[in-house]
Amino acid sequence: MRFRNVPRRVRGAGAVCAAAFAGLSGVGGGAAVASPLDDPHVGGLTFSGPTSGNLAAIYWNPAALGLMRGNQVMVAGATHFATTTVTRAAIDPTTGAPLAGGLAPGTATASDMSQPVQWPPGPGSFLGISTDLGGDRFTLAFATYTPYVQQIRFPTNATGDEPTRYHAIEVDLRNLALVPALAIRFGSDFRVGVAPGFMFSTGRLAFAHNTALDTGSTSAAENPGADARFDLDSGHGLGNAKFSVTLGGGIYFRRRALEFGLAYSSRPLGGDVPGVEVAAERNTVTAPGGAAVTCPGGPNGRSERCVFADINYRLPDVWIGGVTLHLRPGLEVTAMVRWLWFHVHDRVDIRLTGPTLAAAGIPEHMVFSRGFNDVWDTRVRVSYWLRERVRLGAGLRFETSAVDATAVNAAAVDGFKVEPMVLAELQLGRRFWISAGYGFTYMGTVTASPSVFDPTLATACAKAGGDVGNPGCQARASGRALPTAQGTYARTVHDLGLSMVARF
Repeated sequence: MRFRNVPRRVRGAGAVCAAAFAGLSGVGGGAAVASPLDDPHVGGLTFSGPTSGNLAAIYWNPAALGLMRGNQVMVAGATHFATTTVTRAAIDPTTGAPLAGGLAPGTATASDMSQPVQWPPGPGSFLGISTDLGGDRFTLAFATYTPYVQQIRFPTNATGDEPTRYHAIEVDLRNLALVPALAIRFGSDFRVGVAPGFMFSTGRLAFAHNTALDTGSTSAAENPGADARFDLDSGHGLGNAKFSVTLGGGIYFRRRALEFGLAYSSRPLGGDVPGVEVAAERNTVTAPGGAAVTCPGGPNGRSERCVFADINYRLPDVWIGGVTLHLRPGLEVTAMVRWLWFHVHDRVDIRLTGPTLAAAGIPEHMVFSRGFNDVWDTRVRVSYWLRERVRLGAGLRFETSAVDATAVNAAAVDGFKVEPMVLAELQLGRRFWISAGYGFTYMGTVTASPSVFDPTLATACAKAGGDVGNPGCQARASGRALPTAQGTYARTVHDLGLSMVARF
């Protein structure tokens, strides 16, 4: 951030501090409560944004990188605590459709904690380095972070009747970005930035599939004995990832006490399929009845590497805009908005291959409907310098839901959210800054009633012999012919961040 009428020393400190703290808050592994798959605090829980001159600008607005001076290194991390509670509505014990007074599937609570000490970095961690090449015309930077991540794990039990199992037992989707960036100054107050990126996608999905629905059976709804269970895992190393590219850019302009920034980041491009792909090879598949799917005669006489999975889903384009007003030296107000084009994420598509799948009664193609909406993330922040070495701030974030209430399920818990934040930065020495912040995200209870997921559509498709013109088969192809997700959903998140920046 550049401060008009503020000493150069303070301006440099602001840049370092904002970058340092920013990264740490972004390191919550399960992603702070935000739209599923989105990390709302890339590069920091504090003073980052499209008009802030710190390393987090690689994501928020690469043009603002040009506001930094000298060489900087930023290391950041955060601890993330999330609680998600799912209470399923009662169902008809024969059809699985919602029925007041029927069979109660129960309640499940996922309590997730994540921290940044892992390799590869993330989810949510931020590591960056930059240089101004000894002048004010060009700035080069490089950073790695995880802009899209979703982690949630519901408890399992020996009886296999977990309330959430048909939509999610565990979800761990990670998209690690490696991004170089360049900012160029034109004139005195106008800057342009570009940031092409390289994205590495990995994931793990664990869930159950009710094979009775595939045959049209209505003898026992949600019977664990008819469940096939899947644990599909790619591993999370760079060698396990599928590769794609992204394109990003932005502009920055300052006029007296007002700063303006606008940036765009594309969805992943250049892959074998639209969106991102996860190639899962570390898989465990269990057939109905509890027998593992194996391939006799595997290496060393063992049954292994029997089932391979390809998981495909789409990520959004993102527009980010913001303004900062310097009311007086050291006091500023920032307003910003992110527009995430999540409407392209309509489903998660899973295709399995294996020589013994058919014999074990395992489907080779499964679809989970998502049907996300675009998301508007709006936030306001006030910050104030105290005696040049300390910066204090407070912010408030509002975000719309990516999921209609009728489409909420254990794998996509979302609603309107409010997040208050408190922020602080401290200069430890001439070249070092440390930052800390806390945010609490509250999402009111969401009631999914009715639910777009309907198991009777699957049985109707089976009875129609798989006729593609049948409404049940069309619903099955779009991922809605699944056990109902009708019920109530609640989620809260605490984020505690810490970061350090060195300037030299």
